[in-house]
Amino acid sequence: MIAASGLSYGSDQSGLIWGYLFRPATQNETQAVLLSSAAALAWLKNPQERASGEFIWLHFNLSNTASEKWMSEHAHVAAEFNEALHDGSRSTRIELADDTLIAVVNDVLHNFSLDSADTATLWLSVTQHVVISARRTPLKSIERLRQAVERGDAIRSSVELLVHLLRDQADVLVRIVRDAVARVDQVEDNLLAGRLNKQRTDL
Repeated sequence: MIAASGLSYGSDQSGLIWGYLFRPATQNETQAVLLSSAAALAWLKNPQERASGEFIWLHFNLSNTASEKWMSEHAHVAAEFNEALHDGSRSTRIELADDTLIAVVNDVLHNFSLDSADTATLWLSVTQHVVISARRTPLKSIERLRQAVERGDAIRSSVELLVHLLRDQADVLVRIVRDAVARVDQVEDNLLAGRLNKQRTDL
């Protein structure tokens, strides 16, 4: 498990919310270490010093105007990723641009409730050695992924990190559907029993 002291949901001067360096620990396991933006920059600038199998995950807050500049100048994200950030389309998709996977994922807000069906967009750039994720508001699935990393879940590659995120999002959506069905059933039972106290908008 990773010590998360000092970790906050804000961002530093670069726009980085959190960063992790994944290092092979054994043949089938990796060890994740928290990274500051300065440490991430040093890692990015010295590819010759990377151990085999290492990759990093950097998560940015797009509400911080410094984040896009940092990602372009230091993480060298593909032009298609920058275009996706400003594309009016928010449809969920995964595209390949040269050696980069670019994902646009719609996720529910971190403080989501059935009474407030708010969603927002998460953008990802995935190469063999660098995963960049960026959002404007805290999101539930990306937080679940961070918690999995903190727990020490086995994530052996950058693509595995993306797959883990998509599975987390699916789990979140399944849970929301189950909660919604349970609420509808309860409202229906109350309606049939003549005990409907809530507004009809709950239906």
